Amino acid sequence: MGYQVIARKWRPQTFREVVGQQHVTRTLENAINANRVAHAYIFSGARGVGKTTTARILAKALNCKNGPTPEPCNQCDACKEITAGNALDVIEIDAASNRGIDQIRELRDMVQFAAIGGRHKVVILDEAHQLTDEASNALLKTLEEPPDKVIFVMATTKPEDLVDTIRSRAQHFHFRALSFQEITDALRNISRQEKLEMEAGALAVIARAAEGSLRDALSLLEQAIAYCGNQITDAAVRELLGVVSEELLDEMLAAITTQSAERALGLVHTLIHQGQNLQHFCREAIRHFRNLLVARTCGADSPLIAAPDDERPRLAKAAVLFGEEDLTRFFEILLATERDLRHHPDPRLHLEMGLLRLVNAARLAPLEELMAELNGEAPRRPAAAKSSAAPAGVAVGDISAGAATAASAPASAMRRTEPRQSFALAGAALGPATAAAPALVPAAPPSIVAQAAGELNGLAAAQVEAIREAIHARSKMLSAFVEPVKRWVLAGNEMQLFFDAKDRSLTEMVPRDQMEKLRAIASDVLGQSLRVCVRLESGAAAAPVEPATASDAARRLALRAEIAQDPVVRAMLERFGGQIREVKPRGED
Repeated sequence: MGYQVIARKWRPQTFREVVGQQHVTRTLENAINANRVAHAYIFSGARGVGKTTTARILAKALNCKNGPTPEPCNQCDACKEITAGNALDVIEIDAASNRGIDQIRELRDMVQFAAIGGRHKVVILDEAHQLTDEASNALLKTLEEPPDKVIFVMATTKPEDLVDTIRSRAQHFHFRALSFQEITDALRNISRQEKLEMEAGALAVIARAAEGSLRDALSLLEQAIAYCGNQITDAAVRELLGVVSEELLDEMLAAITTQSAERALGLVHTLIHQGQNLQHFCREAIRHFRNLLVARTCGADSPLIAAPDDERPRLAKAAVLFGEEDLTRFFEILLATERDLRHHPDPRLHLEMGLLRLVNAARLAPLEELMAELNGEAPRRPAAAKSSAAPAGVAVGDISAGAATAASAPASAMRRTEPRQSFALAGAALGPATAAAPALVPAAPPSIVAQAAGELNGLAAAQVEAIREAIHARSKMLSAFVEPVKRWVLAGNEMQLFFDAKDRSLTEMVPRDQMEKLRAIASDVLGQSLRVCVRLESGAAAAPVEPATASDAARRLALRAEIAQDPVVRAMLERFGGQIREVKPRGED
């Protein structure tokens, strides 16, 4: 007999040798022992997980000279013929190429005859979901009234494509994808019996590349043997399969922790220079961050981690560099990047943008941390690990130093010692301030209150005239707009223009961009950042300002100073770099 590849040589021959499908094999063994074998089965699942193999073992179990038995001997003529694939009582049909009604009619005629040498006829339909509708309907009648001693096994990767009437007449078993550990153990056992010397890293690379399929893993092992001989190393397998090295993954982590866009772009250049497939690198990065997320949440000893034992300490050290929210965010960015690489041209551009998003995402503070600061609590986000806890090749000494400083600055200011007075903030400007933020003073001294009363007496005539001239020089439309203004009032950084009630329609017609131009002109003339507010006179409002109005302005200014000193407001201003634009007592429109 000629050379047999490893995938065929080590194909399971008994139910106990089938890896990872105990829920199926145990049920079939019990059915054989109880003489309750069904006339039709559907075996579904991914490729290479044991569907057709289990169907052949079932045929041997039913036709073995010692059977029916859950443990076929594999020594009798019936078992040997089924193993070799030339048994007359086991009919294997590739439904992908024999999918028409004529082939199913021939099959239906064949199963009418009794078994020749064995007890049962077993019909194995591989890729049964590819049968045409007519062929499925022709098969349906046979499944409804099957001949005696005939067993149908339909193997498929897409059970949802089978017609409902067929699915309702068969027992359905789903074969699951094998875990990383199951594939690794099977490869280790086979390599030991084949007298191969395999590094643990090489086993891990092959097991991950198989993606749950033991047959794919054995095919990759066959390639590795042809490439490396009997000594299979991690580096050689990575080179064979185009899998990136752990050093490149460490460099990606270093670029994120140091927030270095230069290192991220340099990593892409290195990948292209080495001839690496960028989509494969992105998939490896996704796998790596998944391992980090599992290590962060479940511990480095979790069986959910797809990594060998000697790699787990490195994962544990790298996982402490990030919080769960960080790793989840990185994971989502990489998934989106992988989709871009798969469906769009220019993979280099999309990978560079994806890595830059990872670098910038590391600068974001989590919402929980901000809320904790505003509530006067210590930040809940775990501190970054020291350099001693970093994996080899990962620099972590300067993880977001600026963000850490900003996070700790308002912490002492947010511990409240007395109840907060009820107030409302109107028009708080968050973001880069256009003018210097107001001074944060404990309370408004008498001099400030007196100044506020004086400001409400109106702008000086020279100032008003200068503003009018500047407006006339820049915009004839604005000049016509301010012509009927009755009073010009400056209250802090707010300039109020009072019109008669009869001019309401005029105030409503001015576009927003013109109001912004008016604000800019007034700010330039007076030398301070202003906010322009249009108001209507009511009744005798055109008369000189009453003392009550001055008192109201003083009260507003005092309230503004009190609010500016509030710990929460201070924390918001320091965190987001904003300024208070306007303060109104609660309940005021």
